[in-house]
Amino acid sequence: MIDFSKPSSQSARFTAKNSELYMSYDVINENREYQFDNLVFAYNTQGSKNVDIANSLSINLQPGTVIMGATKFEAKTSLPNASLDIPTVCLVIEISKEKAWKVLEKVNEQYQLPHLIKEERKIDPMDVFHGNGGNLVLNTLKSLQNLLAEDIAFKDYWINLKIEELILCCLQTNMRKVLLEGYSKNSLIKHPLGFAIEYIREHYNTRINIKTLADKACMSKATFFRQFKNHLGMTPITYIHCERMKEGKKLLTMTTESITEISYRLGYGSSSYFSSQFEKNYGCSPKEYRKSLKDII
Repeated sequence: MIDFSKPSSQSARFTAKNSELYMSYDVINENREYQFDNLVFAYNTQGSKNVDIANSLSINLQPGTVIMGATKFEAKTSLPNASLDIPTVCLVIEISKEKAWKVLEKVNEQYQLPHLIKEERKIDPMDVFHGNGGNLVLNTLKSLQNLLAEDIAFKDYWINLKIEELILCCLQTNMRKVLLEGYSKNSLIKHPLGFAIEYIREHYNTRINIKTLADKACMSKATFFRQFKNHLGMTPITYIHCERMKEGKKLLTMTTESITEISYRLGYGSSSYFSSQFEKNYGCSPKEYRKSLKDII
């Protein structure tokens, strides 16, 4: 357990059957690297932390904000403002994918998960959340944090109930897209549609023919179209645009290429069409999004 009265950097780890809590208390700046391949939530209760997610985003994590990931990723962190006067307290809760997908499977059986996905596609499999949705999830995370750190009777049972509550909270916020996309990827690994989805991800910047995708899935065009929408909640064309938008968002974040250059890299014939698709997905133009990054970091 961390002793907050001691003027030194400390860390603690608490493990349960399906989850793990890592808590750090830092009074000096340290650079660290992490790798995750489960459902992950990171948040601060005090101080700030710079977080750089490879090929995704860079942010200064502040109290009240949650970073969530449901895919394999690497992260680098630094603590530029950590000191004895302003220590940084950061917590990471990791939940096994198997447990998360079992909970979502139960929800899917009753509610059909694709129908929970709204048409607006405004977030990636790794993104930052705040505001009311973030607060709803944060409160549940703090309860789970306390359960993980305590020695109580029926601990694993309590934690499993809290994990279910956490996932249900996420499904009520814009975090649901992260969960549902991760769940879809997992459930389609051995599904014929998986071959078509993999083809889209490898060739998103080229002209993709629906017949080619249907052949990859060994289906007729009509069956492929119907199965695709039933499983992913969108048409193949919309999915192609979403893949392009995710890559476009990364290029806007990680490079200094012009919007026109990025448009052509994504397979669009004009920057105006790219801009209209980007605004449809993220609610702002590529130019506005790039400008907003300077205000966040």
